[in-house]
Amino acid sequence: GNYLIPKGSHVLLGRSGLGRNPKVWSEPYKFKPERHLKNDRSNITLTEPNLRFISFSTGKRGCPAVMLGTTMTIMLLARLLHGFTWSANPNISRIDLVKSKDIISLDEPLKVAAKPRLAAKLYNV
Repeated sequence: GNYLIPKGSHVLLGRSGLGRNPKVWSEPYKFKPERHLKNDRSNITLTEPNLRFISFSTGKRGCPAVMLGTTMTIMLLARLLHGFTWSANPNISRIDLVKSKDIISLDEPLKVAAKPRLAAKLYNV
């Protein structure tokens, strides 16, 4: 719609609301990471012009470390996936995506078991 935002106003965006907006995303509550791939499926797009996904903000005041943050997150995830065998909690049959009262977490935590792939003595530094 048409909104008048007075000069000098602070505008806050709820990222979780943007990420779950059915006007923007088909099946917003379904885990579909492929929705962030470019059309030719060659790369992931975290800074896209339509502002559907703005983890690092955008424009001239966007995060200057977007590449560093993304690279470090990918490296951490890769190390976790490589270093452990992961399994779901057998007592949980459904993951509830209801968001918490605070902005950055789910109401119920995701619970998984991580078992080191190597013997414990190999992890001593």
